[in-house]
Amino acid sequence: MKLKKLFPFMIAILLSVLLSLLISHVTIRYIEQKQIATIETLLDNVIYKPQQHIEHLDNLQNNNNEENKRILDLIDKKHPEIMGISYIKNGKYYYGNNGSISNNVPNYIKEVINKNIPVKFFTDPYNQNNLIYIFKYDNGYYIINFYSKLLNDFSHNAITNYQVKDHNDKSSTSYLYYSLTNNVKHLHLMITSGLKFNKFIALLFSSFIMSLLFIYMVSFILTTYFDSKRVLNRKMKKAVTNNEFIPFYQSIYSKKQNKFIAAEVLCRWHSNGIIIPPSEFIADLEKTDEIKEVTFSLIKRSFDTIKRANINKDFMLSFNFTVTMLLDKDFMKKIIHFIKENPMIKNRIIIELTESENNFIYLNEIKEVMYQLKKESVLLSIDDVGTGYSNLITIQELPFDIMKIDRCFISDNFAVSQSNMLETLANLGDSLNLMIVAEGIETAAELNKINRLNIDLCQGFYYSTPCNSSEFTHRTISEPHLYN
Repeated sequence: MKLKKLFPFMIAILLSVLLSLLISHVTIRYIEQKQIATIETLLDNVIYKPQQHIEHLDNLQNNNNEENKRILDLIDKKHPEIMGISYIKNGKYYYGNNGSISNNVPNYIKEVINKNIPVKFFTDPYNQNNLIYIFKYDNGYYIINFYSKLLNDFSHNAITNYQVKDHNDKSSTSYLYYSLTNNVKHLHLMITSGLKFNKFIALLFSSFIMSLLFIYMVSFILTTYFDSKRVLNRKMKKAVTNNEFIPFYQSIYSKKQNKFIAAEVLCRWHSNGIIIPPSEFIADLEKTDEIKEVTFSLIKRSFDTIKRANINKDFMLSFNFTVTMLLDKDFMKKIIHFIKENPMIKNRIIIELTESENNFIYLNEIKEVMYQLKKESVLLSIDDVGTGYSNLITIQELPFDIMKIDRCFISDNFAVSQSNMLETLANLGDSLNLMIVAEGIETAAELNKINRLNIDLCQGFYYSTPCNSSEFTHRTISEPHLYN
C-alpha cells in the first residue's frame, strides 16, 4: 500500500529529472552558441579584419617606416577596439603604433618567433588586461593588442564561461563542464564555452525545482480537469443544453378515493439511449445552478403531458425544490410568473422541499417565499420528515400542507421501523392538520401497517412504478378510472 502511494511521487521525481536535464541541455546549448557567436564576431572585428587589411596592403613592406606607421594608425583608427599594431622583423620592431623600433622585443614574443609559430593568441604575462594576437606574414610578424575586458564585457553572461586559444595551445579546459567548442578556422583559433562545476550543479538543481513545480502544476490541472466530479458537472451542463433531463412520474394513490390523485415528478437523465438513475447525479446537480433550469423545464414539460393526457383538473404534480432554490429570489419570481401566466397550474402544483444542507435555519426568509407561493395556490410539502435537517420547529413554523413519511419508518428492512416513530409522525401530521403521504410502499405488509394508522395517501412500487411521459400517458388512457 505504501509503495502504491509512493508510485505517483516517484513518477513525478523521474519526470522532473528528465525534464530538468532537457531544460538544462537546451539552456546551456543556447547560451553557449550565442556566446561563441558573439566572441567570434568580436574577434573578426579586432583580429581578422585588421589582418585582412594588412595582408592586402603590399606597400607596408617598403622601408619607409614612418609611412608604414601611418598606414597602421589608419587601420587602428578604423578598428577602435584595437590598442595597437606593430611589426617585428629580424628580432626587432620595424614599425608600429605601440612603440618605436628601438624597443626591445620581449622574450615571450621572441619565443613565438624563434619557434616559427604561424599564429599565437595569449594573455600578456606582464599585463593581464592585455590580449595579444601574433601572426606571421611574409618575413615578419604582426602583433595586434586589445583589452581583455572588451572580450569579457562583450560576451559576459551569468551562466557560462569561455576560453579562446589557438590551435597549437594544448592547455586543458577541464574546468568547463558540458562545454561546446567551435573551430574558427579563418582565425586559427578555438572558442570553447561551458560551465564551471558550481554553476553546472546550480543550474541542474534549479532546473529540477522548476521541473518539479511544472510537473505538479500540470498534474494538478489535469487532475482537476479530469476529476470525476468536475467531469460530471461538465457533462451535466451539456445535458441541460441538450434537454437530456426528462420527467418521470410516480403516482400517489388515495385509498379513500380509489384512484391516483397526484404524481411526483422525478428527474431522470436520458443520455445516449440510457436512463441514468438519480442516485448517480441528483445530489451533484442540486449543488449547481443548472438544477433551477432543469426544475423549471420539468414543470413545463410535465404540465404539458397531463394536459395532452386529458387528466382531470384536480390531478396534481409534485416537484422537488431545495431550500437554496426557494431562497433564490430571481428563480422564485420566474416560477410565480409562470404560474400566473398559466392558470391551469393553480391548485395543481406541489412544491416539495428537500434539503441536503441545513438551510432551514433561514426560517423567516423561507416563510416569506412560501406565503407568496400559497397566494398563487401552490401546495407545500416537506419531504423525509425525521431523516433530514427538518425538525419539529421547522414543521410548525412553516406553512406546509403535506408531510411525507420516509420509507425507513415503514419498511421492516430498517431498524427504526420497529420503534413507534411511524405512529408518532402520523400523530404529528394529524395534529398539524397536514395531508400525510407514506413513501416507498412496496408490499401488502407495509400497506397494512399504514392502514392501521389511517394514512390515506401512498406512494411506492406497490401502486405505481416510475415511468416516462409516454408510459404515463398510456396508463391514463388504459386505466382512466384510476386518474379521473
